[in-house]
Amino acid sequence: MHCVRLLKPMGVIRNSGGSTMKAMIILSFLLGTPLRGEHRTYYVSPDGVDAHTGFTIDTPLKSINEALRRAVAGDTVYLLPGTYRELISVSGKKGIPENPICLMGLSTDVDAYPVIDGGAAQPSSSDSHDWIHISKSDWIEIARMAFKNGWTFPIQVSRSSYLTFRSCRFWGGKRVINASGASTHHILVEDCYWDQGGNYLWRIVTDTAGVPAWTSMHHGAMAYFNGSLFDFSGTSGSMVIRRNRVVNAFQAVRYRGRKGYDSNVEIYENHVSNMRDNDFEPEYYTYNLHIYHNVSHNVHRTLSVDNVEGGQIYYYGNVITADTDAWSMNICAGIWKVFGRRNDLSLPVYAFNNSFYVPGIAFQHVPDKVKHLKHWNNAYFFLKSGGWGLARWDSTNEFDYDVSNKMWPSVLVANGQEAHGIVADISFTDPGHGNLTLQAGSKGTDAGKIVSLREYDWTQTFSGRAPDVGAYEGEKLVDGPPFRFMPVPGAAIAYKEKPRIVRYKTDGRNVLVDFSAEIDPSSVRKENIGLYARGKELSIRSVSLSGQNYRLLIETDAIPIPADLAISFTKWPGGTNGELATSWASAMNIRKQSKGTEVQ
Repeated sequence: MHCVRLLKPMGVIRNSGGSTMKAMIILSFLLGTPLRGEHRTYYVSPDGVDAHTGFTIDTPLKSINEALRRAVAGDTVYLLPGTYRELISVSGKKGIPENPICLMGLSTDVDAYPVIDGGAAQPSSSDSHDWIHISKSDWIEIARMAFKNGWTFPIQVSRSSYLTFRSCRFWGGKRVINASGASTHHILVEDCYWDQGGNYLWRIVTDTAGVPAWTSMHHGAMAYFNGSLFDFSGTSGSMVIRRNRVVNAFQAVRYRGRKGYDSNVEIYENHVSNMRDNDFEPEYYTYNLHIYHNVSHNVHRTLSVDNVEGGQIYYYGNVITADTDAWSMNICAGIWKVFGRRNDLSLPVYAFNNSFYVPGIAFQHVPDKVKHLKHWNNAYFFLKSGGWGLARWDSTNEFDYDVSNKMWPSVLVANGQEAHGIVADISFTDPGHGNLTLQAGSKGTDAGKIVSLREYDWTQTFSGRAPDVGAYEGEKLVDGPPFRFMPVPGAAIAYKEKPRIVRYKTDGRNVLVDFSAEIDPSSVRKENIGLYARGKELSIRSVSLSGQNYRLLIETDAIPIPADLAISFTKWPGGTNGELATSWASAMNIRKQSKGTEVQ
């Protein structure tokens, strides 16, 4: 499970006589934790006293670190609204699966989030105005907090695993969350907001010395902006970055991969806007990277994979747009930055069913070759005359079934590519407002290739005669291969993947639940599984495994609605690797049966 979420902001509750005891008992019940017992709740306030017990809102502690010192697995530390000026240290703290240690704001109102103030007066490339240090800790959750004035790497993570950052708001920072170490793995960043430099960063033309802003931010006087929301290097991977909003930054997500490390990464359903460089950039090395269903607006260049080793990148269902004012048309210079000079990918980039409404060129004009790019079913509308820009060819590439409003470059035609491609206006529905679904009668309707990926035993689903071209199949973003954990060949990873739910969907009366690791059939029992729609339990007819035992198929008596579904397990299924499944980073709501508390 993860931290219980309050349904509304809560403050001190008093009865008519001024006493808080009965109200606190009610509050304790609502929070799902006892005042005293196995799992404790601690409260912290800027006006608190560390000699207090911290068990009630009226007797809060003052120091976040004192509360964390007392907390053990299953405990929750609630921060009352206010500003805190202390470096939070999470060292040697051990939650356990389904019972993490939770540090979170009491209120769900973003305007009442507790504020962690790092004290930095201005951006810097060398300051240590930090917010949180996490080391030698596992199963920790940080949620509903606001962070400001932190530079340069304000949240530092080392030798820790199964961490969650949820519904946090960040302002400033170079690498906001900076993770390292081979024993660091499984970090979830979801539903967070980051504004690195405000409109100033997006609109600045030169630094004070007259150096162009991009150059200064990349490797000059303003290099304190050259970072991202989440950066990691030399870790054992298994990172999930989803449903975040990143605005006015140099990059949204970049990581500096080391060969054999930093693998098994998911980046999906993020909204990114006003990037002075890239939205997503793996550097040096990557393995089993999934980037899908993201919306990127006003980005200098989108996916950047230059001089990177490794591969198997799955990039699909992404929507990339730009404003048409003069500034955005100039800054948004291109799309693919995929080439090798010092290093090359050895495994493919599968880039299929993406939609682009952009002013820049598709491929950067460089003397280096694009390699291992499998480019299918992509829809392009170029706002300027530049078009494709692809100059060199490599036999490892494949281009077909795309639609573009600009003619194919001669290198594609000369090498027999785009045999089924179409040169035409793709007819997006309302591109000026970001709607890149297809109009009725679009040349991209039913004009795509059926994509199959053997390593996932996956074939694209669609309606009509063939898949549509672009990010959408009708009104919905296209399907893609559910994530599967893949050990890096030849690498020594010091953990086994706990199966987790990475995707689910309905098919008539069936609910299909995909896991990150292969499930042991002997661990799956109908009586151990509950399925709920709109809070009501559904009758389950049967359960079975399919998809090479990565998919749990649940047959029900009713036709469920996907958005309303939750699942519960009285006993978690196990993987063939001997590890029990976990709710960590589950893509499906998990219902805790013992108290009826849903977690996600």
